[in-house]
Amino acid sequence: MLSLKDFNHLTHLEKMVYLKKWGTYLAVRRTNVFEIKLYYVHDFFVELYCRPQYSTCDYIGNFQNISMLEPYLNKIKLDINY
Repeated sequence: MLSLKDFNHLTHLEKMVYLKKWGTYLAVRRTNVFEIKLYYVHDFFVELYCRPQYSTCDYIGNFQNISMLEPYLNKIKLDINY
């Protein structure tokens, strides 16, 4: 597995291939422009900023700080009734 530093040195295409092989898809969120797909890889998170209408991924961002997961929290629904 690559470190975050090594992942950052990959090309856009290499990052996409690496995610397909090693990434675990976690969630998706949407903005007016992008569909942002969240993946977990070893010890960091990766976001793919995609425009589905064009079948493109314009940007690949990454982070390790779990506070960056906040935009995804409102999508989680827990049923705590037993």
